[in-house]
Amino acid sequence: MLDVKYYKDYRHNYLILKDNGCLSENVYQRKMVTENKIRGLLESQERHINGEILLYCEITSRQSLLSICDGKSIGMEQLRTFFLQLKMVNDLLQKFLLDGNCLVLQPEYIFQDIETGEYSFLYYPDPEEGSFAGLVEFLLAKVDNEDMEAVETVYKIADLAGREQFAMDEVLRWFQDDWGRGGWRRPQETGFGKAPSPGNGFHDTACQEADSTDEGRIREENRRGNRGYGYGEFSDQSCSLEKPSEEKVSGAGEGAGNEGERDGVTRKRILRLSPLWAAGAAGICVLLWLRSAYSLSYQEETFLMAGLFVIAAVMAGSVLWLVYSCFLKKTYERRTQEDRGEESRFAPTYESMPAPAAAEAGNTVYIPWMENCENKLYSMDGKNKCHIDLGRLPLTVGKLAGAVDMVIDEKSVSRMHAKFSRTENNVYITDLNSTNGTFRNGMRLLPNASERIEPGDEIRLGKLKFIYR
Repeated sequence: MLDVKYYKDYRHNYLILKDNGCLSENVYQRKMVTENKIRGLLESQERHINGEILLYCEITSRQSLLSICDGKSIGMEQLRTFFLQLKMVNDLLQKFLLDGNCLVLQPEYIFQDIETGEYSFLYYPDPEEGSFAGLVEFLLAKVDNEDMEAVETVYKIADLAGREQFAMDEVLRWFQDDWGRGGWRRPQETGFGKAPSPGNGFHDTACQEADSTDEGRIREENRRGNRGYGYGEFSDQSCSLEKPSEEKVSGAGEGAGNEGERDGVTRKRILRLSPLWAAGAAGICVLLWLRSAYSLSYQEETFLMAGLFVIAAVMAGSVLWLVYSCFLKKTYERRTQEDRGEESRFAPTYESMPAPAAAEAGNTVYIPWMENCENKLYSMDGKNKCHIDLGRLPLTVGKLAGAVDMVIDEKSVSRMHAKFSRTENNVYITDLNSTNGTFRNGMRLLPNASERIEPGDEIRLGKLKFIYR
């Protein structure tokens, strides 16, 4: 059993592994993992603290497979992408003379970059921690039952894993061979987010001798928009995420139309004022010519200067009116729209629960707080009249549509920021490796740590503050 804890410093999240004796015994494997950036493995650092060897594995901007698949199912496209990347990593380990059985294949220790769909695996020099059987059980529980190809594949994997002479290479070669024969359809565009570019690969690595065939297949997968777990193939029925995006697009188009209308009005006003400005400029030129061409008396020169002042004042007044009516008014309208837009920064939430029936006369019945509370997070910001409904859990919040159940359009919120879940009658909040942190009553949660929340608690996601009722 791995002794694991999570830690966050200023800009990085780490998974920390304590030595159970294998790190100190297997010096070669430990040094190869920590001194080289092997493609597909979590970047690791070796630290010695109080005479103990600790392995710091960076998990910044990554989510565990367990968190991503919570409440979602896995289709054939995700299975194929996962095992092809696992095959590539396994081949790279052989080039470094490392044992592929030391990959920790428990779902909570397999991480994915949710933006690119790339997986990063944890390597620990103890074959007993590999637990491929645990991964198979996870896949059996999460496979999409409506995808018969995925169901058949998972049960074939389970059958292979149950044999006495089982080796993980058999499964990986089977996926590679079937893909090489074109046995699976190619992935389609999911429609969620921006598809990774062809250049997106695993993290930069010192190993440039990877199998070109496998690498080409993985890059082809990324180029065609297959983003792995957490995207188009998930069958999450709890919340629709496409509507907020469409509203944003329509809102942007409407804003652009308003901008065009305002520019047209400005041009018309300038055209109307142009004759006035031309006449004023001509008048000033004539008066200046008269002053220079003729010798004027004191009274005549006074009248001429007064005329120049009147013409200049009229022209300056027209310019000020144009600036106020067009530009200052435009700024005011924009600020007004921003203030009104604060109320729609969150995706739509669930409707409130039906009102309870009227109480009958008689003895007072005690109602537990969980049955009486609203189960909502209300914003404490005066500009935000929004809430997060916790009536249906689990619920994942963040700003990446397609990967979360509820979208929060806020720069300080991570792509997958936090998850709310229920155990019996208790509601828990879990930080999902967020950059700016998740706070409960001012105390920051450690990465992947869960805390029970109660009515009256203050919850902060990035710089957004909520009160739980």
